[in-house]
Amino acid sequence: MSLPGMGGAGTSRSMKRGAGGWIGSSGYDAGAALQQKLAQEQWDWQKKEYRQQAASGVQAGEGLTTMVDQYNQAYGEAKTANEARYQQMLGITDQTSGQRAADIRSDASGQQSDMMQRLASLGMSNTTVAPTMGAGIEREKQAALDRSADALQGTKLGIMERREDEYPDAGMISSLASMFAQGSGGQGVGGIIKALGSMRQG
Repeated sequence: MSLPGMGGAGTSRSMKRGAGGWIGSSGYDAGAALQQKLAQEQWDWQKKEYRQQAASGVQAGEGLTTMVDQYNQAYGEAKTANEARYQQMLGITDQTSGQRAADIRSDASGQQSDMMQRLASLGMSNTTVAPTMGAGIEREKQAALDRSADALQGTKLGIMERREDEYPDAGMISSLASMFAQGSGGQGVGGIIKALGSMRQG
């Protein structure tokens, strides 16, 4: 096939159809060049997407690290407050038990004094009755102290068993980490894993 040339009237160049389109006498294949251009544009677009995903992954990792740092700080503050409250509860229990023990001893001492006064008024303070009655009061005092100690132990165990400390929600950060990893196309996962690894759990 002969087409008018670009150099002016009377000039022409030979064209033939190639696999990708028309091929001129110079061997230029317009169709193949177009395909190559489209392929290059596709590759450039993919590289751009990859860079954006990588940047997004890095930003996600950095953002998650900041969140984890804030979480760890809040966790530490909550743990300090929880431990203080727990120790306060145990302290109140110990204080109550100590007062109860002091009352038991005071009552026993009062009983001993009353008993000796009654025996003295009866002229029996120097008989064997006084030691016997005194031993009975002492036994009752010790039994009361033992019951008080058992009650204290039971109260402490109850406090320990019912202890329910409140801490920041770690599940929310884990969910966000999963979303970040998926949204970034898997980029920056190492930073996300590193951030999660620094979370306080107890």
